[in-house]
Amino acid sequence: MGYLGLIVIVVIIFALPQWWVKKVFAQNQLERDDFPGTAGQFAEHVIEALELKGVSVTTSDHVSYFDPENKIVALNPQDYQGKSLTAITIAAHEIGHLIQFEEGNRWLFLRSQLVRLAKKMEKLGVLAFFLMPFGAFFTRSPLFVFMMAGIGFSGLLTNVLAHLVTLPMELDASFGKALPLLKSGEYISDEDEPKARQILWAAAFTYLASALSGLLNLAYWLRVLRR
Repeated sequence: MGYLGLIVIVVIIFALPQWWVKKVFAQNQLERDDFPGTAGQFAEHVIEALELKGVSVTTSDHVSYFDPENKIVALNPQDYQGKSLTAITIAAHEIGHLIQFEEGNRWLFLRSQLVRLAKKMEKLGVLAFFLMPFGAFFTRSPLFVFMMAGIGFSGLLTNVLAHLVTLPMELDASFGKALPLLKSGEYISDEDEPKARQILWAAAFTYLASALSGLLNLAYWLRVLRR
C-alpha cells in the first residue's frame, strides 16, 4: 500500500467519523424551551428518582464521562448548562454507565481493568520499541529482538482490546439503558426519538474509530518489522 492509500485510510478512520459526530451533535444543539431544565439538572433529577446514593454530578474540562471509582457523572460545560436534545441525551448516556456500575455490568468492569492495564503496557511497549534497535545492535541476538517486539505488540494489542470492549459497553449504555430511560420517563417525545438514537450512535462511533486506529497502528508496526 502506498502513502496515498495510507493517507486515504487515515482520513476515513479519523476525519470522517469526527466530522459526522460533530455534525450530529451540532444539528441537535438548539436550546429547547420545552425541556424543564438543563442537562445537569436532568441528571440530578434522574439519579434522585432512581434512588442512587453517593453520586455527584459536575462539569468536566472537555468531554463528558462517568467515573466509576468516584461515582461522578461529569458533563462538559456546554452539555451541563444546555437544554438541547444533544445535552439531555448525552447526560442520559452517562447515567447509563452509572446504572451499569450499579448492576455490576461485566463490560464496564472488564473495560476498567483493560484501560488500567493498557496504560501500563503502552508505556512499556514504547520503551521496548525504542530499545529494540539498540539491543539488537549490541547483543546480536534474535531472541532479544523477538522479546522486545512481543512486549511492544502486547502494549498495542491491549490498547486495541480496551477500545473493542468499550464498544459493546457504550452500546448497552446507550440503547440498553439511556434510551429506555428517556422513553419510559417521557423526557423526550416520539418525534425526538430518532434524533436521540442518532446522537447515541454518534457517541459510540467515536470508540469504533479509536479501535480501528489502534488496529492501523498495529498493522504499521508489523509492516515495519517485516522489512
